[in-house]
Amino acid sequence: MDHQSRLALRSWPSHFTESDAIRLEPHAESFIMTDHLLVIGYGDTGRHAVNSVLSSQPDAQLTVLDSNFLSVAEAVANGALAVHGDGRDRCALDEAAVDLADRVIVAVPDDLNAYLITRAVRSLNPDTVIVAVIREPSNHALFASDGTMSVHIRQADDEQA
Repeated sequence: MDHQSRLALRSWPSHFTESDAIRLEPHAESFIMTDHLLVIGYGDTGRHAVNSVLSSQPDAQLTVLDSNFLSVAEAVANGALAVHGDGRDRCALDEAAVDLADRVIVAVPDDLNAYLITRAVRSLNPDTVIVAVIREPSNHALFASDGTMSVHIRQADDEQA
């Protein structure tokens, strides 16, 4: 996806550039992401997290990062800023403003990808709280030992995230 498409998906007024919003230029004060939540993966689990936050805090600063263009479009329609990209990719994480995120929820359907994403997030934002949703209970110790603040094991009868 090209730069203009990503900018359009983020739903920023036309007089702001993407770099203004991410770098928090003084004239972009309305977009300063305090108490910012980044959700990586907009399947069932990610969607549920976004809906829960928006229902209790309608003015919450949310960004969704997903590799599926339709999921990104759905997140925008749901009221979140959204970035199309891979959560393992530093450029996509930068575009999603991971360095400003107070909390990151990793809700992707594969535990290995979730682990790689948590490592990438931790390297870019060592102070953020990371919540990872994993599938295999045997992977819990791996995530916990790597500095992930909270690890949730998704039940087998749940739908794919």
